[in-house]
Amino acid sequence: MALRAKMKVQSIPNYQHGLTLLELLVTVAILGILVTVVAPNIQSILIKNRITGDVNTLSAVAQRARFTAVDEQTDVTLCPTSNYTSCVSDWKNAKMVFIDSNGNGSRENSETLIASSDPMHAQNAVSGITGTITFNEQGAISTQASITICPSSGENSYASALLLSLYGRIAIAIDSDGDNVKEDLSGNALSCS
Repeated sequence: MALRAKMKVQSIPNYQHGLTLLELLVTVAILGILVTVVAPNIQSILIKNRITGDVNTLSAVAQRARFTAVDEQTDVTLCPTSNYTSCVSDWKNAKMVFIDSNGNGSRENSETLIASSDPMHAQNAVSGITGTITFNEQGAISTQASITICPSSGENSYASALLLSLYGRIAIAIDSDGDNVKEDLSGNALSCS
């Protein structure tokens, strides 16, 4: 027992843990390089996703309007709205789908709201259409329509569109000629100007 008491306890040196100034500067430099390389790509992805989301939402309500017109064998109205009662001309607003029984272009309390959507993203611009779209009992519309959605920056390469043919066929614009700009129903490049 006495031997144990006389044993020396070795102390472990107290080293500090962390980064040296040089290690910190190298880390910051690498992070700076990564941000400058990756940030433009992320911005591009965000713009494309915003536009795709708005086009898909618009496509969903348009398809609902067309299918309801065919199913119910009656005229169905799709229009932008600010209050879910009356139609307005600006397609950046929310959209509503309803059977306009009295043909007055407004949704009365007796006319059921069939579908609706949120307003488009604030950083997107809409062109190509004003007013309402009415699908008849065959699912057709009176004039073909192209609803173009662009980023607020106005770059044509990001533009997309919902295309509605006279027969009511609903499609999303594609780049068929490989020039990095999608085309409308007539084959013309979409323009954000």
